[in-house]
This record gives sequence, structure tokens and C-alpha cells, in this order.
Amino acid sequence: MFNSIKFKISVATFLIISIIMLFSTLRDIRLTERKFLEGEMEKAVILSERITHGIMVLMLKNRWQDLRAFMASLTKDSKELSVIRIFSPEKETIVSSSEPAEIGQKAFQRDLDAYRKNSSQNEAFLVDRGGQRYASKLTKIENQPECHRCHGAEKKVLGVLGIELSLDRVERSIRQYEKEHFLDTLIGFLLMGFGIIILVSLLIDRPIKKMIRVIRRIEEGDVSSRMEEGTNDEFGVMAKSFNCMLTSLGSAQKEIEVCHAEQMQRAAKLASLGEIIAGIAHEIKNPLTGISCAVQVFQAEMPAGDSRREVTAEILNHVKRLDRTVKDLLNYAKPKPPRFMPLKISEIMDKAVFFVYPEAKKHNVQIETEINGEIRDVMVDPDEIQQVFLNLIINAVQAMPGGGNLKISVNEADLKNETIDQRLQDQLSEERAVTVDFEDTGTGIEEEYMESIFDPFFTKKSKGTGLGLAISQRIIQEHGGEITVRSEVSKGSVFTLYLPVSTGGEPADFEANECVDTELEYRRDCDTKQDPCH
Repeated sequence: MFNSIKFKISVATFLIISIIMLFSTLRDIRLTERKFLEGEMEKAVILSERITHGIMVLMLKNRWQDLRAFMASLTKDSKELSVIRIFSPEKETIVSSSEPAEIGQKAFQRDLDAYRKNSSQNEAFLVDRGGQRYASKLTKIENQPECHRCHGAEKKVLGVLGIELSLDRVERSIRQYEKEHFLDTLIGFLLMGFGIIILVSLLIDRPIKKMIRVIRRIEEGDVSSRMEEGTNDEFGVMAKSFNCMLTSLGSAQKEIEVCHAEQMQRAAKLASLGEIIAGIAHEIKNPLTGISCAVQVFQAEMPAGDSRREVTAEILNHVKRLDRTVKDLLNYAKPKPPRFMPLKISEIMDKAVFFVYPEAKKHNVQIETEINGEIRDVMVDPDEIQQVFLNLIINAVQAMPGGGNLKISVNEADLKNETIDQRLQDQLSEERAVTVDFEDTGTGIEEEYMESIFDPFFTKKSKGTGLGLAISQRIIQEHGGEITVRSEVSKGSVFTLYLPVSTGGEPADFEANECVDTELEYRRDCDTKQDPCH
């Protein structure tokens, strides 16, 4: 509940509204209070002027004895008028007051200070007396010409009239207004809060819950579920986009299922084919060994100049070719597990180039090797990697029957580099790899054949089994790497090997290479097996 969008939006909205409404309420209360007080002070000014006028009338009629009674009657008849007093600013004493106890007493300091400060102004002010507030107004009683016969002309001010209006009624009204205003604010806040909750539930919470129900049905496997697209707001747009995504996802899923089924069928066929190949290869290899041994015995018994030696030599050459084909079939059908050890790629490359160099020279192919920088050791099976290098170099030489150039470049690359294909970054486990590029200037590969060149038994050559690239790809992938190709017809091809650099693991024990000389194997077989050649 507390993590739901409905709760978060409602709480945030309540907080914002409460802050705004509280600020607005306090501001209204302060403005109302100020208006009430201003009204009371205006009333004090008007009342002070009227009382001053009445006092002047009494003074002109020389009715001083009636002045005190006049003040007392005014305060008695008015609920707001608290006190009326006249004090002399020179003597600083109260000469007359509606409260007899004040007469003859020293004038209040607040009145004296206010008079001196605002002697030239005609404004009311607020005072506190006994814990209560009053609106006070001071009015000068000036010595007019009519007063000169009694008071002389020396004084300009005969006295100062001060009145105080009680603000109890106003303050009670303000407090009542505050209660009513806060109550109205609370009611408005609650009403707005409930309204917001209802709106959030209808406009946000309900559509989201509908979407969640659809998503859960999809998670349970019902990919035919779709969101409602009835509205034209953001939820409607999101529902349309989600439904389009589901449609695309369904199409992609069907394609993946079809592709997976095809791959499974292909894997099953290849597995069956591998078993058949392994059986046939073993059945062929033993007779071939016997044939080779027998022909070698016949050849050994022939005189040096016998013309039949050419026939037996040709038979042995064909037996060797058949034996190489059988070995390729066995390597593809039942490969031996690689034996890793840390080696420099340059050392294996030098051996591979050395073996192929005579064939390359025969076809007028120039081989150039380039090693950029210090290349770290790589955990590899040297026999298998050498076989990959030999396959790629021989393919490059055969792709340039009229001569050309083969450039072999060895580099160390950062697989997180943006120039590296994302698919390769996902397939390779390490962050750095040694790359080996085989770039030839041969005939190139047609676009229609690019996806098939690594398939077993695919070849466009008149000779060969079509297993070279398939075996090479398998070996590189067993090393945790990958092999890619770029080609353009009539311009050449570039095969790139990625071998991840790894510092972990102990090097495995490595046995010496088996002899690759077919004739020596035949002789060894003849020496160790019970065969017709003995």
C-alpha cells in the first residue's frame, strides 16, 4: 500500500494542498485582523474629533464643571470607549479624566512618548494596558483666539485629549473568525482530499491495475492478452505501444521457435551423421592401413628401375589422401579434448607459415606477418591452433591461384571497444583478446555463401571435404573465442580470430604432437599390428 503510486500521489497532493491552504488561511486571518484593527483606529479618530469638538464647546461656554460629567457619560454610554483623559504636555499631569482617580496623577509615559513622536500627525495607535489592547488616539486642544480671554495667547496647546477604545469585542470577533475559517479550511481540505483520492483511483490507479492484470496473465503464459486502448491519454498510448510490442514479440517468438526447431533438427542430423562418419571412418582406416603396408612391401621387393614403382607410388599417394580425409572426418565427428598451455601466438604462427611457405611460393603468394606491440600469452592447445592457422593459410593460398598477398596481423584488442561487434562482446568471456587477421587478395566469397562457409561438408573446391572451416570454428570456440569473416568478391577476404586473454588457471600437461607423416604411421602400424604385410 505505502509503495503504491496512488498512495504516493495522494500524500504528496495532500501535503501540497495543506501547505497552500494553511498559508492562504493564515494570510486571510491576518488581513481580516488588520482590517478590523484599522476600522477600530478609524473609529477612534472620528470619536476623538467629535469628543474634542464637544469639549471645545463646553470650554467656550465656560462650563468646566460639566466637563468631567460629560466624559463620564460618554464612557458609560459606550461599551467600547474605555477612558477619556486630558493631560498637560508641559506639566505632564492629567488635568481631567473619566476616571476620577487619575486626575492630578502623572500622565502615562506611553501617552507622552506617543504625543512627542506623533505631535504633527493625526493617527491612532495600539496600546497594551493590563494585558488588554486598546486603540488610542491623542488630539491636541489648541489655543484658539476664542480661548485667549481665559488662557492668554502664550500657549499654543492647552492640553492633549486622549481616548482609548477597548478591542475586546474586535478580538473576540477575530478569534471567532479564525475558528470558522480554520473549520472551513479543514472541511475544504477533506473534501479536496477525498476528491483527489477518487480522481487518482479512477484516472491512474484503475488503469494501472488493469495493465498489471494483463501483464500477469502474460507472465503466466497467455501471450494473447492485450491491454485496452479505449482512451486517448498517455495510458492509451502506452497500451497501444505495449500491444504492438507484444505483437512483435509474438512474431519474434514464433521465428525463434521455428529457428530452434530447425537447429535441433540440424543438430540431431549432425549428431547422427557424426556417429555414422565415425563408424565408416574406422572401418575405412584399418583396410587403408593394410593396403598401404601391402603396397609398401611390394614396392620394397621391386628392383630400383622397375616401372611398376611409379604405380605403387601413385597408389600410396592416393592412400595418403584418403587417410587425410578419414582423419578430418574423425576429428569432426569425435574431436579430442584440447590441452591448454600458455604460449605466444607468434611462435605457433611462425611454425604454420614455415610449413605452408613452399606451397605459397609455388603459387607465387607473398606472406607477410605483422605483430603489433607486446602480445601476452594465451592459454591454447598448440596443435589445434596450429591446425586452424594452417587451414586458413592454405585456404587463402588456394583462393589466389594466380598469386597475391597474404597479410597476417596479430594484435591485442579491448573487447569493450565500441568498434567491436556487440554480439562478440556478449560471446567472449574476457575483456581483452588476441586478434589474428588473415587478409588475402584472392577471389573473395559471394554474399550468398557467407552464411554457409562454416557448415560441415560445404565446399566449392573440386577437392576437399569441406570440413576445414567447420573444424577451425569448433576449435576456436572451444578456446572461448570466435572467428569472423569479411569478404568482397574479386578483392579478397579477411578472417579474424578472437582468442581471449586469461591469466587464471594452471597449464595442463601437454603431450608431444603425434606424427603427421602418414607414411610413418603406416610403417608403425605395419610394425605393431598383425596384418597381411607381415
